[in-house]
Amino acid sequence: MEKPGTAMIGFALCHGWAFDRNTLESLAALLAQRFPDAALACFDLGFGTAPHTPQLRNDVEWIAIGHSYGYAYLIQQPVSWKAAIAINGFTRYCRRPGQPEGTPARLVDAMLARLADDPQATVQDFYLRCGSAMQLPQQLDVPLLAAHLTQLRDLDLALPACQTLALSCHDDLIVPPALAHACFAQAGCIIQEFSGDHMQLLREPALCMAAITDYVETVCA
Repeated sequence: MEKPGTAMIGFALCHGWAFDRNTLESLAALLAQRFPDAALACFDLGFGTAPHTPQLRNDVEWIAIGHSYGYAYLIQQPVSWKAAIAINGFTRYCRRPGQPEGTPARLVDAMLARLADDPQATVQDFYLRCGSAMQLPQQLDVPLLAAHLTQLRDLDLALPACQTLALSCHDDLIVPPALAHACFAQAGCIIQEFSGDHMQLLREPALCMAAITDYVETVCA
């Protein structure tokens, strides 16, 4: 992939709210197989596992790959991204005046209240809505979950100053196609749509990887 005189590329991956970096393990393995010379960095926000914030080398051209809230988290980092890839991601989650797409903020507020009272049931129900069969972590960091869920509710981000690929799924209850289009139907963005729910592209990483490979080979040509 690398050409003489060009910088190494790297992939920085981040999972979504209430999940961990294990959800991206299969995709990371495919990235390492397809781009063996690329750097690879996987963030873990620490919701139910040990947090991990890798240091991103300055001599690498990093491509952000975030699932769901993980995309929004990555593009807020002080990194000059080579490109960004949103897998069922968003720049805004809740509805706002003049922006009817997304979830009403009051529903996220209700989720925050329930999280304080019954964190296990709140996260388990969220997994089910995502289409995930993931088991609950043995220990949830409830204050951290609440802090990031509050940030998620209040998000209204500008796109990063780089090319962006947005992968969206037709039956996604968390980030419906209408919200994905509201966030990414802009110059410099490509939107690709697939069948399935919020976790489909992580359950079928080869499908996700095919889209990523085509995009990366174009961006880095």
